[in-house]
Amino acid sequence: MNSSLIYLVDDDEDDRFFAKLTFQQHFSESKLVCFEDGEELLNHIRRGSSESLPDLVLLDLNMPRINGFDTLQAIKQYQEWKEVPVAILTTSSEPIDKERSEKLGACAFLTKPATYDMLADTIMQGRVVCESCSNQ
Repeated sequence: MNSSLIYLVDDDEDDRFFAKLTFQQHFSESKLVCFEDGEELLNHIRRGSSESLPDLVLLDLNMPRINGFDTLQAIKQYQEWKEVPVAILTTSSEPIDKERSEKLGACAFLTKPATYDMLADTIMQGRVVCESCSNQ
């Protein structure tokens, strides 16, 4: 993975820590910015950060305040964010969650793995899927 900006939206502190370690170990050239939930990300978007748009958003589904589905739907309402690839990274493996995510514009649906190496592989897999979707 080339140098890139990745947003992770996940309310679980342990999962954010796990992701940070995975990025340090496997994707040190990338910048990972974490948000605790969908509301925090949407506030960031509304403020119009001077930071460039992310190359990928990794989004959890099960979060308080604003869940992942509602966050995804809200992200895609912003014209400049419509083309930003969003990969769902969740504990769910339910086909109905995958189908709903895809209908709302997610480019990949990834189930959270148990190890750093597996998470790195999962992120790479999602990145490849998202890149191939955005190139069509």
